[in-house]
Amino acid sequence: MEKKLQPSAKSLKREEMVKFAFDTFYKNGFHATGVDTVMEGTGISKRTLYKHFGSKEGLILATIDHYRSFMSELLLAYINQDPKANPVEKVLRIFDFLAERVAEGHANGCFVMNAKTEYVNKAKEIETSCDNYTAGLEKILETTLEKASIPNYKDLVVQIMMLFEGAIIRSKVTRNADTVKLAKDAARILCGHK
Repeated sequence: MEKKLQPSAKSLKREEMVKFAFDTFYKNGFHATGVDTVMEGTGISKRTLYKHFGSKEGLILATIDHYRSFMSELLLAYINQDPKANPVEKVLRIFDFLAERVAEGHANGCFVMNAKTEYVNKAKEIETSCDNYTAGLEKILETTLEKASIPNYKDLVVQIMMLFEGAIIRSKVTRNADTVKLAKDAARILCGHK
């Protein structure tokens, strides 16, 4: 019975491949990282890699799923840290989250935005997976902001997302969180929150 609770060696190897590929793609980019690099870093054969993922694109999809899973959890926990905060304050915390990540040295931008940029009009499944991540983030913000009884809150979420994504790109270029703080100030004004 105990063995059923333990992850199999096969699933551990797959997870190891995904994590290594994620780190490598994030650091070097998707097109610049070949399957050989992932094989060398994990010590697996090309056959094993293709058995688990089918193709490089399949591996990229797995890394996007990995990012979506842990980033959604991190972000939700972060914006809901203070249960007494009002919905607008919670939504604006996404900028604090980003500013902290950039200050900690995470200045490679958003993994999903990077994938979308490299694969736009080239790989529909990757684009769709990236779009699903963004839609999930928008849904988190919508669900939170809906509680504020703000008219046209869905339009406001799109505007906040535009500022957030712009702040991600700008912080990737500048490697500091100054523009993230400016984006938060602009989002605060849009929300009518002083």
